[in-house]
Amino acid sequence: MQRILIVSQDTAHIRAAEAAARADSRIVRSEANAEGCLIAVREWRPALVILDLSIGLTSGGLAALMRDEAMADGVATLAIAAPSQLPLVNSGAQVDDFIMTPVDEDELRIRLSRLVREQSGADESNVIRHGPLIIDLERYKVTIESDVVDLTYKEYELLRFLASNPGKPFTREALLNQVWGYDYYGGSRTVDVHVRRIRAKIESREMFIDTVRNVGYRFVETYQAARRGASR
Repeated sequence: MQRILIVSQDTAHIRAAEAAARADSRIVRSEANAEGCLIAVREWRPALVILDLSIGLTSGGLAALMRDEAMADGVATLAIAAPSQLPLVNSGAQVDDFIMTPVDEDELRIRLSRLVREQSGADESNVIRHGPLIIDLERYKVTIESDVVDLTYKEYELLRFLASNPGKPFTREALLNQVWGYDYYGGSRTVDVHVRRIRAKIESREMFIDTVRNVGYRFVETYQAARRGASR
């Protein structure tokens, strides 16, 4: 699971970082100052550091922080800057990107995702993320909270298809055609059996596949940590 470190004393900025990271199943740790930042980088090894310039860094202090060996060792950096702090961003301190205050969560999510992707070399176009559920389309690999899920090929294909179309309901017949093919002569009960098996493997805490009464199934449109046991 990818780790994001935010260095800030502003609770609103910390909450924004947590929300932006949580949407893509990343975890966040916060520190209040540069000293805590360096300790966390050495011990926790985050993929990205979000540095809130309002913590009081001078131009020289920011430059010294960015030159530290821990920060220079493959850690992406994103600065949060007020308009008055733009000279710090332009001081040659070598932050990778910045976002202006007030912080917009959607913009923050886009910027941090781009930096993490560039830092890790991962191709996000081949990954479907829904909260703690990650489907790696290139490796045919599914993980839930970083644990690999053992799925059969048809279970994987059914989950992949539903997760690729979040919020859209499909009849059992449509799912049979999409996953098993038009020449499959088995009954629609096959879909129910596979959905039940998938749920048993990925829904120990959250619900991802929703039953649409008198229709079929759909993947939840947005990750909302729906608890197992909710109405199916």
